[in-house]
Amino acid sequence: MLAAVAPALPAPSLIAADVKTGAASEKEKALQSPYANDLGPETIDISKYPKEHQKTYAGALKKCAQCHSLARPLNSQFLELPAAELDAFKKANPDAAKNPFLVQPEDGIWKRYVKRMMAKPGCDIKPEEGKAIYKFLEYDSKTRKTGDHLKSWIEHRQKLLAGFKAKHAARYEEIYGDYQDPSARP
Repeated sequence: MLAAVAPALPAPSLIAADVKTGAASEKEKALQSPYANDLGPETIDISKYPKEHQKTYAGALKKCAQCHSLARPLNSQFLELPAAELDAFKKANPDAAKNPFLVQPEDGIWKRYVKRMMAKPGCDIKPEEGKAIYKFLEYDSKTRKTGDHLKSWIEHRQKLLAGFKAKHAARYEEIYGDYQDPSARP
């Protein structure tokens, strides 16, 4: 009778190398598949943000840069709004809400994306860090994409999209197709 043999586990150093390779692979994919967001700034002024968000920005959020630039989330069209605030935003800003490539208001969008990113190979973001990142992105999106900041946000996104179309025409077509900004039409 043969004894059952447990499979050998790889050495810890090999596991660490696989994790780093996974993150590097994700970064390569991100660089090969750019988004308009990637053309924006990789930093923002958080000096007036609550201390908890400043801490996340300085620490945990930097882990996102293992797989893509920080410009990707910081310049995203995603706007995290609780369901109770979505209708009010859409009614107050009908033109902004028409183009999901400028502003995409949605309940739970950042939570969903952070969870998706955490599931990628090589991601070493711990659950408590993921929650802090989600909370930062939720706060940041409401701070920079609503109220008095909405108009400048839309102008920023329009510039990113125009620059992206000029620089990466085929990728622009792949992502955005022939979608036209209703506010840009004659």
